[in-house]
Amino acid sequence: MSLDQSNKHPEETQRDADVEATFFLPFLRPGMALLDAGCGRGLITLRLAQCVSPGHVTGVDSDPARVETASSHAGDAGVEDVEFLVADVNSLPFEDGRFDAVFANGLIEHLPDPRVGLAELRRVLKPDGIIGVRSPDWGSALLHPETRMLQSSIALRNQWQSHRGGHPEAGRRLRGLLIEAGFLDVSAGASAESHGTDAGTTEGARYMHAFLGDPERANMAREHGWASANDIEEMRRAWTEWAAQPGAFSSFFWCHATGRAPGPP
Repeated sequence: MSLDQSNKHPEETQRDADVEATFFLPFLRPGMALLDAGCGRGLITLRLAQCVSPGHVTGVDSDPARVETASSHAGDAGVEDVEFLVADVNSLPFEDGRFDAVFANGLIEHLPDPRVGLAELRRVLKPDGIIGVRSPDWGSALLHPETRMLQSSIALRNQWQSHRGGHPEAGRRLRGLLIEAGFLDVSAGASAESHGTDAGTTEGARYMHAFLGDPERANMAREHGWASANDIEEMRRAWTEWAAQPGAFSSFFWCHATGRAPGPP
């Protein structure tokens, strides 16, 4: 359940780009100006740049380190019609109607008020411009074998995210959020990220180990009475035991939605 791509090797994430953006690619045309909001390390951004070439792509992220990494990846790949900037999606440094298309993968669930960010993304879209958003939904998970401790660990993960202003179940809300933001022709769908091989279940357990093992999160859980250090260690052990089961399987949902900015009056 590596819903966070940050620990993946760049080549592995590049292979995933078509999968993660596949719902959005049919809307792209050569010559478009495109914004990738919350671009992270920029590997999907580079794939989008291929689709709109000779257009121009701008990737923004609030983390300067990720922006620096994205710029390095672009240089290594020899992609010229792309730039990366440090920016807050809630207050973008662009004029109204700057872009033909906006893409946001793994962003909406981190915004304390997604309505503010989506209003800003609509502002920078041209009339009839297209938006594509994609977020995970941690409210639904298929697990086998399923245990109380595994479910408790997912609940704790979601509690952490909510406490920090995030939205663990953002995926299912995307269609409604776009409609509320004034977008037209909104449609939504979902895909599943599954782990059904020995390597896959090992990867899933490793992700949860790292998440549960973060000292800051452990301190927060203890301070708020959500879980003790022993509880968290039991959760980590449960994931190790789960991954060792011959028939272990997990599947988590990613949801996506597309919409169109209103045309000129």
